[in-house]
Amino acid sequence: MSCGQKIFAEEVLFNRAFLPEGSESLDLAPFQKGNAVLPGQYRADVFVNEQPIGRKNIFFSPSEWGVQPCFTPQLLDELGVSPTAYLTPLGDPSCLVLPETVRGASATFNLQDLILRVSVPQVALRRDAQGYVSSELWSRGTTAAIFGYSANATRTLKGHGQDSAYLSFDAGINLSHWRARHNGSVSWQPTDGAAYQALNTYLQRDLAGLKSQLTLGETHTTGELFDGLLYRGVQLASDDRMLPQSLRGYAPMIRGIARTSARVVIRQESNILREILVAPGPFVIDDLYSSGYGGDLSVTVIEADGSQQRFTVPYASVSQLLRPGVSRYSLTAGQLRNQYLDDPPNFTQATFQHGLNNMFTGEGGLQASDKYTALLTGVALNTQLGALALDLTQSKTRFVSGTEHGNTLRLLYSKSVLETGSYFTAASYWYSATGAHNLNDASQRLQFEKNVLSSMDLASRMSRRVTLSANQQIGEWGQLGVSASFQWYRNTAGSDLQYQLSYSTRLGRVGLSLNANRSRQALGAMDTTYLLTANLPLAFGSTRNYAQLSARLARDAQGQLSEDLYLSGSASEGNQYSYGVGLQRDGASGTSGTSWNGQYQGAKTSLGGSLSQGDDYATLGVSVGGGLVGHPKGLTLSPFRSDTIALISAKGAQGAEVVGFPGIKLDGQGNAVVPYLRPYELNEVGIDPRGASSSVDLNESSRKVVPTAGAVLAVDFATNSGRALLLTVHLADGSPVPFGATVSLAAGPSLGLVGQGGQLYARVPEGVDQVRVSWGREATQQCLLLLPAPDAGGSGLQSRNSLCTAVQP
Repeated sequence: MSCGQKIFAEEVLFNRAFLPEGSESLDLAPFQKGNAVLPGQYRADVFVNEQPIGRKNIFFSPSEWGVQPCFTPQLLDELGVSPTAYLTPLGDPSCLVLPETVRGASATFNLQDLILRVSVPQVALRRDAQGYVSSELWSRGTTAAIFGYSANATRTLKGHGQDSAYLSFDAGINLSHWRARHNGSVSWQPTDGAAYQALNTYLQRDLAGLKSQLTLGETHTTGELFDGLLYRGVQLASDDRMLPQSLRGYAPMIRGIARTSARVVIRQESNILREILVAPGPFVIDDLYSSGYGGDLSVTVIEADGSQQRFTVPYASVSQLLRPGVSRYSLTAGQLRNQYLDDPPNFTQATFQHGLNNMFTGEGGLQASDKYTALLTGVALNTQLGALALDLTQSKTRFVSGTEHGNTLRLLYSKSVLETGSYFTAASYWYSATGAHNLNDASQRLQFEKNVLSSMDLASRMSRRVTLSANQQIGEWGQLGVSASFQWYRNTAGSDLQYQLSYSTRLGRVGLSLNANRSRQALGAMDTTYLLTANLPLAFGSTRNYAQLSARLARDAQGQLSEDLYLSGSASEGNQYSYGVGLQRDGASGTSGTSWNGQYQGAKTSLGGSLSQGDDYATLGVSVGGGLVGHPKGLTLSPFRSDTIALISAKGAQGAEVVGFPGIKLDGQGNAVVPYLRPYELNEVGIDPRGASSSVDLNESSRKVVPTAGAVLAVDFATNSGRALLLTVHLADGSPVPFGATVSLAAGPSLGLVGQGGQLYARVPEGVDQVRVSWGREATQQCLLLLPAPDAGGSGLQSRNSLCTAVQP
């Protein structure tokens, strides 16, 4: 149904000269007033400029030119239409006609699929950020239980090694908006037996209005400003994943003035990040996608008369930087979890960060327990010289020996120069001589004092720590990297030192890398090691096969050389089967050995095995991993371990492949798990009918979904089952059945239309042996088509010439 303009004609007349031969007698009455939509309310999927908005109740009202969808100001606001784009007068606010309300807008309704497609000029829409997805589209999913696991075991066949086994798992239950999760692990050795470790146990739900997560139970803080803490309690914290992609991370706001209707082009080096049309006057662009550590932006404003103005916007980033106007917060209250504490303290923690403008982001935080308090203040800066973050933490602890005050100063720096391929980061920490404790350290010392074990510091106290990292692209010669770490202590002589130098390049098809590492612990001697690696890709056999030969030469701190040669690759499309074979020689021990390993990723689980042996040792290893999902339709297995997933179902389509995951197919119940969905973003999930029975058709093969974090989405794909028929149908006089004739069951449901030359494709339910074909209301415009008997033992497409016999009056 097209609602793009008013139609004043009483009815539409079809020129039958344009219809195929033999269809002159078709009954076109149902189509002479447009789409045969009856007035009333329909639940329809709404798309605006081909972007999904959500499923909404749309009321259709009769009008002088047919039936039209009714729009209200509230609905138009949900569709993203700016109120400034409304034409006047608005008319009846309970049933606005779209083209009369918004200039250039139109709507088309597909009754069969219940889809309302709305077209609105861009200038009439609100300026939402790139990647914006309405929270109305967020789906919390279905009630489900999930279990992800990864297990391995080793057996010593020769030598002095110990047998071992290990299992880690993630278990959870989804109920309405709530997610219950438990993460744990079990390890086993013959001498120690089995040991269980609980990592996290918590309830969580998202709060869309606050763009935050509410968490109750045992988990950990993020460690963005204060050190990360394990705790038992409650936390309310903002979740950047709920923001549009273009508002996550940091990118500067770009302001300018256009003299005319202009085109603004934003480049980073030679790459165009954004191009947008702006009206005359001031403009603001604040939804650029974050590009890692940045690189200055070049902005060109191209006026309508061809003149240009150019300027540069500095862009460097550290994790503390936020966009102008964007905030991030967390509120935590609970009890510290620390295995070394018999009586862990209760504490509260609050943090807040806010982007003030392009240059400054302010941040602050508070930690408090019974005998400990810490206050953090800081600022992050985006400058032409790079990005800086500077914060000061002032702590106070009331020990038995007296109250101690201390300061911790942290400085972070980052700079990227894309033109030269240079990247540099640095982090430096300074600790005051006394009192600079974090909550974990202060709590442990308080317990030791309580147990009268010591009133002194428990260990050497760090005074300074510096880390540096730099990478430089050297044109076609490769890439050079340097990293270093230094630590100094107050009551221990010497310092910890480690730095690395790496260089990588490519000679033809061979990749080469050289790594050098030097390290020293306190007063120990300096150790130097080297590693030279060469990788050669191999091509042979089927294009689905991939192999690589790697050779490594290592020199340890004592000057001993070790060598190994390793062949690895995959033996199937999608890397379902992968393998590795290696030869090793250890210069320090003078021994040599071999290793074999293989992995298989099936439709329900992943398996692995390995065997390593040398002159005096031999070890066998096995591994298994995957996930299970319990849901209202049963139990579905997956080779993947994932938290946010879609459970896709297609009745009767067992064996069909899941798009994007080679080797993953619908199981015997027609279900499969699609892992690794991105929360709060549009994800496309689909089914490839290859592998499914030819007796089933998919009504649709893909769907776009938006899960909340941790959701299990139930995505059902409608199917048609039955025999597939391709018939060339003719009447008793030998003429083909008219083009456009309707084919239906005796009970009424339509199966399709007859094409040119009397050709009909239809999928007919099992047990049906005849159908009715009609091209008008008269008895002479109808016939009965007797269907061929099913092929013995076959379910493929049946192709026949068939006679349609006249209906007896």
